[in-house]
Amino acid sequence: MTLTQLEYFVEIVGEGNFTKAANKIFVSQPTLSRTVQNIEKELGTILIDRDAKDLQLTKDGQVFYDYAKELLGIFSSKTREMMSRLENSDGTLKLGITPTTGAMYFYSAIYAFREKYPEVNLQIEEVTTRQGIEMLMDERLDLTVMINPEEVDGIEMLPVVLSEAVLVVQKNHRLGRRRNVSFEEIRDEKILMVGKGYSYNDVVSSKFREAGIEPRFDFESDQWEFILEMVSNGQGISILPKPLVDKFGSLRIHRIHLENPTFEWTLALVRKKGRHMTVPMECFWNICQRKGRGE
Repeated sequence: MTLTQLEYFVEIVGEGNFTKAANKIFVSQPTLSRTVQNIEKELGTILIDRDAKDLQLTKDGQVFYDYAKELLGIFSSKTREMMSRLENSDGTLKLGITPTTGAMYFYSAIYAFREKYPEVNLQIEEVTTRQGIEMLMDERLDLTVMINPEEVDGIEMLPVVLSEAVLVVQKNHRLGRRRNVSFEEIRDEKILMVGKGYSYNDVVSSKFREAGIEPRFDFESDQWEFILEMVSNGQGISILPKPLVDKFGSLRIHRIHLENPTFEWTLALVRKKGRHMTVPMECFWNICQRKGRGE
């Protein structure tokens, strides 16, 4: 059940008429009728007496109407409180974003934040994971992004994407029809990887060592899309986060699940423990939390 449904129902009862309510809130009468039917279906009860000449609530309808008015009142009060706090806060949010996570995930969170809180001065800094953590601890950033986060003293994490890293090969590669591949099977392949400036390079290296293999990357680049293009042209293979491959990969690329060991991939928003949570920080954190739950 949504706040919009509650608002529609309260307007219908307040106007005492579907047509008047529809005209007031600029929606069609069938839309309001469907809304009431959907609420009744969800609650498993009848809210409006269809046999009455004028609009009349059933006993359950009155209970629901009182509930809806109370909930909308609370929502309105809390919204005013939040806006007041925003107006009285410093009105700035300094956010660290790694080059690819903005395109993979945070572009939509940033868009939602700017739409909802246009008065906040959102300052975005492009950083590597290491730079972001350093700037967070020095309080040059309010929030930043961490890829494959580990427990770090002084950091509180909010996982927003739980996925995996996959092996990517050209479709006509010898592994181009496989669904699962072990690290041992790619020991002698030409592996393309992001540069050592990225913590992801260390994460991939640690996975090879977990499989008993000393990592050897034949080519390194700071440009993820360039690596994908090289793979699609048969110049090597790579291990990349699945959300990145899904967004930027071409039809010439085949994705393969890695095993022995498996390779989970997590993207998290992080903040410094013990630091005062400003209203802009709290608002962005909450947006990412809801998106992480799929709301």
